[in-house]
Amino acid sequence: MRAILALAAVLIMSGTATADYLVYRVVNLDPMDVLNIRATANPVSAIRGELPHDAEMVEVLEEEAGWGRIIYDGVEGWVSTAYLAPMPRPRAGQTIAPGGFICSGTEPFWGLTLDESGAVEFYDAQTFGEAWDADVDDGRIASSRPYPYAYHFSGRVSGIAILDRGMCSDGMSDFNYGWRAYVDVRDDDNGARLLEGCCRTPVRD
Repeated sequence: MRAILALAAVLIMSGTATADYLVYRVVNLDPMDVLNIRATANPVSAIRGELPHDAEMVEVLEEEAGWGRIIYDGVEGWVSTAYLAPMPRPRAGQTIAPGGFICSGTEPFWGLTLDESGAVEFYDAQTFGEAWDADVDDGRIASSRPYPYAYHFSGRVSGIAILDRGMCSDGMSDFNYGWRAYVDVRDDDNGARLLEGCCRTPVRD
């Protein structure tokens, strides 16, 4: 725990920095229309899925010639950025750090949800897969940079989660997620464990 807190102290401060525009909303579509998710950055490639006309919190993981790679509803593919407009990430509760992340890892398996409200849910093998509740007490953004983010949380479980921007593979799927997570968590029954994994931003639809 001390090592992770020391790392957080080096990386994070409680300044007034704000997150950059990392999420988008769908625009310029008729309410009866959808935005196609294609297999490649090409308007004639196979359609893998669809984004609703009013979808928000769409995370673009990389861009290529007017196209953005996204993950939505179990599908990874490309959408035209002509139909996307930037929107700010909501903050996690009353903190300055953004909320709205779902993180997980394998070997050992675990999961952590950081809600926009500041609520946290955590599970792993020690909780037998049951989600245990906590709340973000403090959320911070790196000094002079848009990320990483650090979240101190407490409740049935407590600890600190550090999220940093970067391509990340969960080891179980072919997806390349946009965030890496390092979570130092503890509870009274099972003690402390240090976990590593990936995070994604769930789309609002």
